[in-house]
This record gives sequence, structure tokens and C-alpha cells, in this order.
Amino acid sequence: MLLVAFIWGTTFVIVKNGLNDIEPFLFLGLRFILAFLVLAALAGKNILRATLATWLAGSLLGIFLFIGYTFQTIGLQYTTSSNAGFITGVSVVLVPIIDSTLKKAWPSVSTLITVVIAAAGLFLLSVPAGQFRLSYGDMLVLVCAFGFAIHIVLVDRYSHKHDVVAITAVQILFVGIVCLGIGLICETWPVKLTPNAVRAILITSILATSLAFLLQNGLQKYSTPTRIAVVLTMEPVFAAMAGYLWASELLSPRALIGAALILCSMLFAVLSHPSSSSASVDENLQV
Repeated sequence: MLLVAFIWGTTFVIVKNGLNDIEPFLFLGLRFILAFLVLAALAGKNILRATLATWLAGSLLGIFLFIGYTFQTIGLQYTTSSNAGFITGVSVVLVPIIDSTLKKAWPSVSTLITVVIAAAGLFLLSVPAGQFRLSYGDMLVLVCAFGFAIHIVLVDRYSHKHDVVAITAVQILFVGIVCLGIGLICETWPVKLTPNAVRAILITSILATSLAFLLQNGLQKYSTPTRIAVVLTMEPVFAAMAGYLWASELLSPRALIGAALILCSMLFAVLSHPSSSSASVDENLQV
């Protein structure tokens, strides 16, 4: 699972670089269609046996997966991969809040503490000193965090009722078809796919989507949800490290404090909400 967190964290930089040569919806469309084809090649029988209920549930989950990936990918064009990694990680904090809301229950004191810590960290990380607003890119990635959080909560409710490979493949196919359709209508197909774009599509589709999902689903039974969620909080740390090593991104002391607070809030969230964190072993926090 640490390998999965590493894959998801380091692909923030790869996606950001790939978007220099291909527009976001076309990138996502190609990425997810290819990821679906990989899953189909590995477990086509599971997908063919999927029931109508699986297709409906997978499509519902795909809507929020689409929101998460769309806002994350577009937001990466306007913010750093380090910021995007940490802000995406806020979805772990949002999960118990959304789960409590859907259950019509008041959030616990520990949940409120988690939110305050995360909000303070997000402010320090994303808002320059003397300015009281998030950057445009940070706002887009924050929307993505909400999309991923809702997706995590719904996956916790639906995934156990369906074949894991089948419902995962349906979600991936849904995102791929919608994104590719929007891209073909609204964006310009590149004259040629540059090595940079091809590398980003291949790495994110095969490693960060197909392989990471299969590893996650296969390894979940060998550990507790809380321990897996704690491991996955390393993703934004890997994102910051990759941004520093590969893209020369530097975090100011103020931003480092904010990032540390967000990481602390994520750890506090999964340790103080073991029932809610069972969903956080899903594919969110991913890229």
C-alpha cells in the first residue's frame, strides 16, 4: 500500500507536465479508456458478468470520480503539484463529515477538531501572506477533494454488494467515455501526441489507475482500514517530494507549516474515525 501511495503521489508531477502538451479532458479520456482496456484484458470475465445493478451503481460512483479527477486535473494547470497533493488529501478529513451528514447525525468533537486543523493548514499552504483568498487552481483542487470524499463514502456503501473488479471497471469506463466525449467536442486534438503526453497517459493509466486499484483491492483484506488509510496519507508527502525533486517546486516555511497541519489532520481523522476510515482505502487521494 505504501507503493500505491508512492505511485499516486508522484504522478501529480507527471500529470502536470503532460498537460503542457494535451488538454485536460482529452488526457483524462485517453487515460481512463486505456485503464479500462487493461482491466478488461486482465479480468474481462468479471466485467462481462456484471449485472445491471453493478452498472448503475458503478455509474453513480463514476459521477463523483469524474468530478474529482476533472477538477484535480484542470486545477493542476494553475497550481503546483505539491499544493494539489496536499489539498486533495483533505478528502480524508471530509469523509467523516459527509458520512455524518448523510446519516443525519452531528459530527463528533474530534471531527470538528480535524476540520479546524485542516482548514488552518489549507489556509497557510494556499493563501499567500497578506491575501485572504485561495488561488484559482487551489479552489479547483478543493472541489476535487469534495468529489473524492463523496465518492469514498458511496464506495463504502456500494462496493461490498458487487464484484470489486466489475464495479471498479464500470467507474473507470464511465469517466473515460464522459471525458473523451467532452474533450472531442470542446478541445482541440493535438497535432501529434508528444512523448511527454504519451508518457503521462501510459504511466497514469497503467500504474496509477489499473495497477494501483488492483493492488489496493487485493491487499485490503490483509490489513485494517485504519492502518491502510494511515499509509495512504503518505501520498501528499510523496507529491511534495516529487515536486521538489522533479519540478523544482519549493514550499515556503509558511506553506510547510500548512502542509504539516494538513498531514496531521489526515492522520487524526483516520485514527479517531475507524468506522469512517474504512472507505478511505478506496481510490481516492489518487491522481
